[in-house]
Amino acid sequence: MSPARRLALAAGALLVAAAAMAQDLPPPTAATASAFIDIVPTEGRVPVRLAVAHVVRIGRVEGHTVIDTTAWVQQRTVEPVESVARRLTAAGQRLIALTDLNGARIYLATNRVVLVRDSQERHAAGARAAIVMVGLRFNTDIAVRESPDEVMAALRQAAGPLEIPAAGQPAR
Repeated sequence: MSPARRLALAAGALLVAAAAMAQDLPPPTAATASAFIDIVPTEGRVPVRLAVAHVVRIGRVEGHTVIDTTAWVQQRTVEPVESVARRLTAAGQRLIALTDLNGARIYLATNRVVLVRDSQERHAAGARAAIVMVGLRFNTDIAVRESPDEVMAALRQAAGPLEIPAAGQPAR
C-alpha cells in the first residue's frame, strides 16, 4: 500500500472518530464501522442494506419487526426479531434483550442508551423503566418491564467482552 493511501485511510479514520465525538457517540468499532446486513422489507421487495453501527432498537410494532436507526429511519422487515438481533450481534453490534409492555423481546443497542429512569405515569401499566435512546423515530424513550436496576445490570454485562452467539442461540 502506498504511503499516500495509508495517509488517506488514517485521515478518514480520524474524521469518523471526530464526527462521533462531536455527536457524543462512541466511535464505531472496526467490526461495525463498515458492516452491513441485508434486510428483506415487509413489502417483499429486494433486500435493503442496513448499517449495523446505526441500529438503535429491534422490536415488534403493529405486527411487524421494526428496526429503528440513528437517522430516524424505521425499517420494517418480515424477518423475526430474534433473527435480526442474532445477525446484528454476529456483525459486532452490542445489544441487550429486554421485555416490552406486550411481554415480547425488544433489543436495544447499548451504545445508543442515553438515560435510564423509573417509568413515568405516562407509560402504560407494567412499565418499570423508561430508556431514552438516540435515534428513535416516534418517541424519545422506550418503556420496558424491567426495573432501572435490571436495565443497568444488563448494560454492565453487555459492556464486557463481545460474545458472538453460535448459530441457533439467542442473542444476549
